[in-house]
Amino acid sequence: MKKIIIFLMFLLLSTGAAFAQKGLNSLPVFQGKVIPERQMVMTEVRGDGMATYKLSYYRSVRFQVDTLTARKVAALVEADALTADSAETEKTGELLTYGLVQLKPLGITRRYLCYQARPTTFHGWMITIIYLEGSATLQDLRSMFEKQ
Repeated sequence: MKKIIIFLMFLLLSTGAAFAQKGLNSLPVFQGKVIPERQMVMTEVRGDGMATYKLSYYRSVRFQVDTLTARKVAALVEADALTADSAETEKTGELLTYGLVQLKPLGITRRYLCYQARPTTFHGWMITIIYLEGSATLQDLRSMFEKQ
């Protein structure tokens, strides 16, 4: 019985996470459809502990890929930036290397997509994508995260 309850709770949480990011071009990255989940470091946090940061939901993925795959991932993030309320992006050559995207809100909930691609020593890229929800403003995020 405990296993069934735990499974149902997990199912509800994962359904909520998918709904939160519904409509994002970059959603397949978070779902492991672009990079296999076993090759990613995934973090998901929600709840009252995030109130200090004016956030209610945090989801991130980090992975290392070759340049071709990095371009595919960057194109998905750039597509989200095109439909966003605002976006700050930087490129190195043709590859997106930084992005802070303020997505259209869900009601009164502000939503953001943060992206960073760094070159690795093995001619690949370390990519981090973070999805955030809450009442935090862009200024709040800038004070929390410094662009590196």
